[in-house]
Amino acid sequence: MPGVDDVRHLFIVRLRPGVLAIGRDRLIELLRLRGVGTSVHFLPLHLHSFYRRAFGFRSGHFPMTERESARAISLPLYPGLTRASQDRVVDHLLDLLRRQRR
Repeated sequence: MPGVDDVRHLFIVRLRPGVLAIGRDRLIELLRLRGVGTSVHFLPLHLHSFYRRAFGFRSGHFPMTERESARAISLPLYPGLTRASQDRVVDHLLDLLRRQRR
């Protein structure tokens, strides 16, 4: 975009374990139902097929990496994201977090 100097492309939210009554995947689904697309960008490297085949890595080999990956959500972020859209994403996220808090 002309005049855009910033190239940030990910905004990661890390959920705190035990704070919500639902897990990350359910939160992603609830956001999707509200029209907010999210993603999971950071899958543990050792669980990618190459590393599983080449080195025999399995779930549980790097528990801290798996824990951090399981609590991360990427929110929409791109140069053309309007302030109104940013506010909408944040409003929906905060509303769901309040509703799902233990």
